[in-house]
Amino acid sequence: MRFLNNAATSFPNPEAVTRAVAASLAARPMEPGRSRGGKDLVSVCRERLATLFGVDDPAQVILVPSATYGLNLVIHGVLTAAAPCHVLATQLEHNSVLRPLAHAARRAKVEVTHLTPTAAGEITAAALADAIRPQTRLVAVTHASNVSGSIQPVAELAAVAARAQIPLLLDASQTAGAVPLSYRTLPGRVFLVAAGHKGLYGPTGTGVLVVPDALVAPTFVGGTGVRSEELLQPETLPLYYEAGTHNLPGAAGLAAGVEFVLERGVETLGQHRHDLVTRLRERLQTQPGITLQPIVNGDGRAGVVSFTVAGVDPDEVGLVLSESFDIETRSGLHCAPLAHRHFKTLPRGTVRASFAAFNTNDDVEALAAALAKLGRR
Repeated sequence: MRFLNNAATSFPNPEAVTRAVAASLAARPMEPGRSRGGKDLVSVCRERLATLFGVDDPAQVILVPSATYGLNLVIHGVLTAAAPCHVLATQLEHNSVLRPLAHAARRAKVEVTHLTPTAAGEITAAALADAIRPQTRLVAVTHASNVSGSIQPVAELAAVAARAQIPLLLDASQTAGAVPLSYRTLPGRVFLVAAGHKGLYGPTGTGVLVVPDALVAPTFVGGTGVRSEELLQPETLPLYYEAGTHNLPGAAGLAAGVEFVLERGVETLGQHRHDLVTRLRERLQTQPGITLQPIVNGDGRAGVVSFTVAGVDPDEVGLVLSESFDIETRSGLHCAPLAHRHFKTLPRGTVRASFAAFNTNDDVEALAAALAKLGRR
């Protein structure tokens, strides 16, 4: 099988990740914060993530069950005030942002504006600045669209939010591990969220949230294993946001995945994705009936190529690719309905091929050849 659905979950995992998860499951249970004779797995994972994202204090790195969890924690934590407020998001967001915002708007006096990207799929700093209001309390931006792969100018957007003294929530699920990002250089209060099971090559059920401080109320509270005499959640990082027993096998696997990324190099992994995306786009642009979604500046480091085939339902294309050619892609709306509204691909969506470290030029050629055969039917 040729696996081209890495924007959902990377496959295969590096062998070191599989070994780390198995070793953790076989080992005697340990409790983070109480280990003796060396660092525990959770601390190791936290420190490697801090290194990857350029975070000065590893305590700011919160291990969460998923990117969705981290996004919800920030959104519901920030939007707690009874006074009416305003949130800026984009039309490119995943439902993991769209739905928490919609629920917040339904139960409270929260108004949400979804910024419209350019034709190439970019959210500009000027558009963000123009949309800010006195009541704006949060800006939520995806680093790269999981539909088109367009990468956003994060530094410029963060600067706009910082000047307005508004926190920025950055969803880096599609870029972590492939697009360099230095948290320490971003101005203002930035919350960075990423999934562990995509470009970080960790297991499912893992994610990371980088917080600037402990000023946002936690969504969940409970046991921490330390400072048990306190009835309120300890307001120190990372304890404030890590209630309950850690997913130790997940932390072990994520630590191994991040080590794989650090050893290969983020720039190298991103360039590999870019080369495959560029090659596939070149192949598909010459095939009649195929329409490609645009990407900003031809930057393919998000690893995503999204397209439609004239006269053929995307789900049918995906099914034929899987059953007749043994190529796994993704079809539909990709949990990003407003992006498809913008790209005019509602209601059926697109076919999406997405690359990671273990894909090759042979995968590109196989997909292009399969689509050419499909077009001749």
